[in-house]
Amino acid sequence: MKTGGFSRPYKGLSICGDSFVIEEREGEILAAVVDGLGHGYESSVAAERAVEVIREFADLGVGPLLMRVHQELRTTRGAAIGLLKIDDGTGTGEFCGIGNIEVQALNGQPPSVFCLAGIVGHNLRTSKVMPITMKPGDIYCLMSDGISTRGNLKACLPGPPDTVARRIVEHWGKDHDDATAVILGYGDAPLLAEGAGAGR
Repeated sequence: MKTGGFSRPYKGLSICGDSFVIEEREGEILAAVVDGLGHGYESSVAAERAVEVIREFADLGVGPLLMRVHQELRTTRGAAIGLLKIDDGTGTGEFCGIGNIEVQALNGQPPSVFCLAGIVGHNLRTSKVMPITMKPGDIYCLMSDGISTRGNLKACLPGPPDTVARRIVEHWGKDHDDATAVILGYGDAPLLAEGAGAGR
């Protein structure tokens, strides 16, 4: 699996209320995008706490992990969170998310997953774990709502995952919001090769 991510704050601010996690544990890749409610300091506190909990309990399934984060964010503003876990050997995995986090395919078939409404840490009534399967060559982008969904994200290929994530944020990030993109490529994913040519 090839992975990378990039976050940047609301234009004019130095503190980012978005964050992300990419963890590899015993052949499984856990990717998370966290968008603290609003922006600025209080938003960053919620995002940072969520990241700490996600890293600490990364061995859990995405459903129980999301509920654990929910418990720990009660004293914060709360956050939108998307959790994606993939077995590096089989490409199978699961997704669970609350709030405005989206998964798009930059290459291959789009995944049929979505986030439920709510705020992790506050009004999370229910969560839903959805199966996901990545095939060799598939490339997914997990992103906060600071990225415009009208953007042609595929135009940011090819390139290494970190570079593609940065391009997506720089080209399609909204000035009035924090913005985060995490890239996951399964198998060889030649479009994410280190020597791949520049995108737009």
